[in-house]
Amino acid sequence: MKSMSEYFLKPGEVLFSKHPIVIKTVLGSCVAVCIHDKEHRWGGMCHYLLPYSPSEEHNSTKYGNIAIYTLLHRFLVKNGSKREDLVASIIGGAFVVFDEREIFFIGDRNIDTAITILRKEKIRILHMHTGGEHGRRVLYNTANNKLHVGSLEKITVEDLYNPNI
Repeated sequence: MKSMSEYFLKPGEVLFSKHPIVIKTVLGSCVAVCIHDKEHRWGGMCHYLLPYSPSEEHNSTKYGNIAIYTLLHRFLVKNGSKREDLVASIIGGAFVVFDEREIFFIGDRNIDTAITILRKEKIRILHMHTGGEHGRRVLYNTANNKLHVGSLEKITVEDLYNPNI
């Protein structure tokens, strides 16, 4: 059996694939949204750090509203998926504090952003693995929509960029 290619998704990145791949990422208060087209067996993931872009000039995919809509656009507009064929999973949003001076409950706000946008866009949410106090290591199979989520008790900012975690 041929093994699937793996791709490590860093914070602020979005990936869509028509080919079966495994997308890996590491999350703290960040959130990953996985979308799967169950008819075509396509999949994709976005990994964002902050809930909403503060202005139109800040249209980076490090913001949830930009990242989720960018991923949806790849399915619905660029590749012709039907909204009713799409399902989503939301992972992450832990209460992880890297610097005690920066406690803004970003994880909860990141989760709320994903739920709000997906509901507004009428994308069914199949799985949620969110909240808590530990980071997560995620493996997502784009072909069959299978997720493996492991808990990471201790996580650093550098871990978010480390594919070997």
